[in-house]
Amino acid sequence: MRMVRVGRWITAIALLLLVGVYVRALAFTPVERLQGLAQKIYYLHVPAAIWAESAMVLVGIASVFYLFLKDPRLDRFAAASAEVGTVFAAIVLTTGPIWGKPIWGTWWSSDARLTFTLFLFLCSARCTRCPSC
Repeated sequence: MRMVRVGRWITAIALLLLVGVYVRALAFTPVERLQGLAQKIYYLHVPAAIWAESAMVLVGIASVFYLFLKDPRLDRFAAASAEVGTVFAAIVLTTGPIWGKPIWGTWWSSDARLTFTLFLFLCSARCTRCPSC
């Protein structure tokens, strides 16, 4: 019980610090000359993209090891990583068009990176909705 309470406090403090970092990044950094305020979306978009791709790599690695070792912990780890990757991919797919519209003049372009990120999001969303499929 004590560990749960300590974990909640640590989570609350970490979330407050994260909010502080984003407030500081958005409010106190200078506006970029060419992109204007749209550039500040990078402070959320790029880390989310890195974590989404990292989570998907971990899903792949854990799944391959699960095939050989049959350890259920690896399967649970892959499922948890897929959930995390889905959340971060949703953030990426939301913030990307918000940045892209003022910079490129369009919400979406059929670039390979964009399409691959959408594909990863759809695959991971499917895995989290129906793990046995």
